[in-house]
Amino acid sequence: MTGIDIAISLISRDDFEGLSLKPYLCPADYWTIGYGNRFLSDGSPVTAATKPITQAQALDLLRQTVMAQQVKLRTFVTVPLTDYQEGALLSWQFNVGSNAARASTLVRLLNQRRYVAAAAQFLVWDKATVNGQLVVLPGLQRRRRVESGVFLGRSVQDIGDA
Repeated sequence: MTGIDIAISLISRDDFEGLSLKPYLCPADYWTIGYGNRFLSDGSPVTAATKPITQAQALDLLRQTVMAQQVKLRTFVTVPLTDYQEGALLSWQFNVGSNAARASTLVRLLNQRRYVAAAAQFLVWDKATVNGQLVVLPGLQRRRRVESGVFLGRSVQDIGDA
């Protein structure tokens, strides 16, 4: 499996982004569709008026987004990565955004070749702004444990519900 395949396998888990073929407001109050995409393939933002999509379209949109993120990731991660590491990073980046990822302690430690310390940093990213407050979300805690485990080389199937 490539890093992109691993990321898609992670992101599309029912307990990560889930799948909605119609637009919905995510916990952070963004309009999203498919597997948590905030933008459509033409770059336009998802809105309440966005037309429903099919599961195949949702997977295509996710793959397109992850491929674009991989290009960005490779501009700010300067150390070698395994496919598992890249997949975990892409899943995390999909969720937190490229700008936050680029400026993160996780990436700083990773670029210092401190892989284990970087893996521990996934666990810090367990909060979202909900109703103007930064709150810990149990779903994000679970997601970060899985991403950290995959980053350290555990297969997606081995981690299960982590």
